[in-house]
This record gives sequence, structure tokens and C-alpha cells, in this order.
Amino acid sequence: MDMQKATVLVDGAGPVGLTMACELARHGVACRIFDKEPEASPQSRALAIFPRTLEVFHTLGILEEVLAEGQRLEAVCLYNDSKLLARMGFESIDSPYRFALSLPQSHTERILAARLEALGVKIERGMKLTAMEKDRTGVRATYRTDAGEQEVSGGWMIGCDGAHSSVRHLIGMDFQGGQYDEEFLLADVKVESDLPANSAHLFISRDGLFAYFPFAGGRGRIIADQRPGSSHAGPEPTMEEIAALAKARCFHPMEISDCVWKAWFRISHRMVQQYSIGRVFLAGDAAHIHSPAGGQGMNTGIQDAFNLGWKLALVTHGVADARLLASYEAERMPVARSVVNLTDRMTRTATAQNPVAQHLRDWLVPLLTGIPFVKEAMAERLSEVSIDYRASPLSLNHGLGSLHAGDRAPDAVLYDRPARVERRIFDLLREPGFLLLGFDGVEPSKVCHASLSGLPGAAYRIVSPGQETPPGTLEDRDFKARTAYGAGEKGLIVLIRPDGYVAVRAESETTLAEGITRLKGAE
Repeated sequence: MDMQKATVLVDGAGPVGLTMACELARHGVACRIFDKEPEASPQSRALAIFPRTLEVFHTLGILEEVLAEGQRLEAVCLYNDSKLLARMGFESIDSPYRFALSLPQSHTERILAARLEALGVKIERGMKLTAMEKDRTGVRATYRTDAGEQEVSGGWMIGCDGAHSSVRHLIGMDFQGGQYDEEFLLADVKVESDLPANSAHLFISRDGLFAYFPFAGGRGRIIADQRPGSSHAGPEPTMEEIAALAKARCFHPMEISDCVWKAWFRISHRMVQQYSIGRVFLAGDAAHIHSPAGGQGMNTGIQDAFNLGWKLALVTHGVADARLLASYEAERMPVARSVVNLTDRMTRTATAQNPVAQHLRDWLVPLLTGIPFVKEAMAERLSEVSIDYRASPLSLNHGLGSLHAGDRAPDAVLYDRPARVERRIFDLLREPGFLLLGFDGVEPSKVCHASLSGLPGAAYRIVSPGQETPPGTLEDRDFKARTAYGAGEKGLIVLIRPDGYVAVRAESETTLAEGITRLKGAE
């Protein structure tokens, strides 16, 4: 791959930019990735990795490394002073990964960077974007380095460069929103406590918020709010201030030591009004920032990248029209808007200062979380497995069933009888491209590579136990795949996108052909 003739330029080598570059390289798109910092940051920053992002990491081929280094969090526990108000677990969600993972962002970046290098792309560090020109054919960017200025060009530019995005500033994009009044304390420390390390712990009291997020090695993160008008000793929290907040608000014995990162910080909620201008796109914090409540930020940005990567690949390879790229904003902006609204409500609820509001919160939260379907819905929302693109212009649905085009494709175990091995649907999605599944009732001739009409990918016929299983056929031994996808007696054709969402749910080859036409951007 000739990096000097990159098709796509990626600015920013955080988790979002690295995911973007990995996806582009995995799909055979030449790209270059730049970062203004000369070295990777050792700071932990974002911690939470939710089930949907773990599924993405499975597709990228880095899940094993991530799981080996992270701390599994099976639940979020909410306390009012010393009383447990609610426990929200992930055991009910429809995913192979029914837990969140606590892993410092520096570790996540290192694992992603190693995967990217294995794909033939190295991060170009110490390069600060200072100018950019774009036209109908591409982008020309100027970077300042220690050796002077360097001009680079490409067909597209993706700004993954964070809340203070140079890409966003250079294209003149407004970042609308505001800042919260509260100031927050953050500390990454060694912790000795009787609080279970397999859960996140959130204490809310009249004095304020105190949160403890364990990660591996007996360490964890502490976050606490400081009310408007309060003062503190200096530009960074002292160990005495951290210990005093833990003693006043945690209501559990907690010994704190060996602080490796501490800071006072403020949080904002802001969004752009569009995700692209011409051949320049924004992703992650460059497009939306919000409260860290719920740990959604990094996860949302990674999924931005996972959504855009395969679409750019189809366009740059000439398989699809550039109009396909408009679906990136159509699909991801509603998700970001929903996350901003959700985290804003969570932050205002947790930091409420009015005694009446505090009393109402303390009464209402255990009441709502005591209702099973409410608790399950909250877990699905945080885990991000319930995100769908049903309203997307790319989704085409035909026939009845709980699964719709635009939904995240469910996993299931299938059996490859000739090879005598089990094959998960999520494993099939690790190969770049689309996945076409034709269930019982669909003629074998209609489920073949030709049915993809030029789209990259693979096709399989899914049959019930006892039927013939020639190559390209997988057996649904326990009928779980048929149930999950809602396949009836007439059969069903399901086309799954490279990002793991259902593009087409059809009962005829005509509907499938129409859906493929949409994906190619011809409509």
C-alpha cells in the first residue's frame, strides 16, 4: 500500500481515528493518519467500553487483547449515601458480552495502534494541521512539523481530532451548546475498599456526587463534583482533597494512594449541525461532546468511525456512488443527539442541588429501576446494542417480524457440517464486506456470490437440521438463528452490512436487488 498516495487522510490518533484508519486499511483503502502529539498519551482518560464496542473490537480482531487487559464491570450500582438505591446489570442484554469493560484509553490506543501497524499503516506523529484546502476532487492539507511544513493530499479528510478539532475550525463548522456550571475532580489512584471490583459505584448525596470506577490491578478512577462557588487549593486536586471527598461521600472505607493522574475539569455539551462539508467529515468528539455520565463518549465515536469506514471503502473502490456517504450523517447524527440528551439528564439528576429535586430523585430512581423492563431498557441503552438505523435511507424491510432492516444483526451459532466446526455469525462478519444469509425456503441458486451484485462479501444458505449441507450451507441446529432473524416458512433473505447492521430484510430476490441498488447510492 503506497502511503504517499493515500486516498483518505485521518487527523487524530485517538481511539476514533485509530478505529477509522483500521477500518479503511481492513477494507483495502490507502490511508494516512496524523497526530499533533509526538508521543502517545499515557493518561487513562476514557475508561468504559460497552458491549456494542466490544462487538466492534471482535470484528477488528483485537477483542482478546482488550479483554486480557481490562476489568469486567457486570453492573452499575447507585447509592444514596450508604443505601443501595439500584443495581443495573448487563446480564439481560442480547450480546455475547454481557458486561462493560474498564480499560484506560492509553491501553485501548496501544492495542488499536498495533492492529493498525499490522495492517500496514503507521501513525505519523508530531504533525499539527495548520491549513486545509478542499475542492470537488480532494483535500490538500498543510502540517507543521519540527522539520518545517509538509503538504499532503488525499481524496478525503476525516477529522477525528477531538473537542478542539483543527479540522472543524478550518472548515468553519459551528460547535453549538454550552458548559455546565459545576467543576469536577478526577483522580486515577490505587484503591483499597470493600466495594466489589466487578461493578461501577455511584454515590449521590446532599453534598454532591462521588463515583468510583475500578480497573485492573487494584486501581480505579474517582470523580466528584464541586458545587459552583466552591474553591480548591490549587490547579490540581491534592491527595488531602481527594481523601476528604471519599470519606465524606463514599460511605465505605476507602484507602487511596499512588495517584498517577489528577485534575479539575469542566464538561460541556456541544454538537455540530452537520457531519461533513464536501470531502471533509467529522467523527467522535470533533462532532459531538457531552458529559462523561454513562461513559458513552468514546463508544459513540468509535461507532461513528465504524459506520463511515466501509462506506468510504465502497466509494473509493468505485462500487458505490458518493451519494452513499450522505447516510453517515443521516444515521449517526440522531444517535449523537440522543446521547447528548441522555447524558445531560443523567448529569443534572446526579448533581441536583435543590432539596426537593434530590428527594424526588431518591424516591423515583429505585421505583423505576425496580421495574424489570425499565432496568433492561436502561442496560440496553447504555450498552448501545439497541441503537438502530431503521429510519436510514439504506434500510429496506419487507415482511413481518421483530427484526427490521436497520437493526443490529443478532449473533447465533451455526454448524458447518462439511468442515465439522461451529461458526458464529459474528465470526463471519470479521471478513471485510457484506454477509448474505438465505434461510430455509429460499432457493439455493438465489444465495450465491452473484446475488451480491458486485458488493464485496460472502453468502450462505441457512438450513434446518437434517437437510443437505453442501459447501456454502450452514446448519441452524437449535433454530436460534431462525428465531433471531424471524425466518418463516417462505424463507428469508437477510443482507448484513460490514458494520453488523441489517441492510435488507426481504422475502424475494427483487427486494434484495432494490436494497443493493440503495447501498450503491444509485437512488
